[in-house]
Amino acid sequence: MCPLPLAAAAVAAPRAPLRLLNRGLAAAMSTAGPLKSVDYEVFGRVQGVCFRMYTEDEARKIGVVGWVKNTSKGTVTGQVQGPEDKVNSMLECSGLI
Repeated sequence: MCPLPLAAAAVAAPRAPLRLLNRGLAAAMSTAGPLKSVDYEVFGRVQGVCFRMYTEDEARKIGVVGWVKNTSKGTVTGQVQGPEDKVNSMLECSGLI
């Protein structure tokens, strides 16, 4: 279920690991398919509505890894990594594409 349609734009996000999603990149790399990494920034009402927690839960369900954090601008920025089909699924489910 993907109840949070959000407006987002891809940006060059910092690469420092902050709030890690799932068990690490090794869990996502357990596939023979191509891997994908996407940096994103979400605009709108995303702070104070459990967006980071929702993102972490969805990442676990789908099987991708990454990080997510609030910014001082009132946005949420992050990175998602894993098999291409799973990353695309995560982006669609989260309303990022």
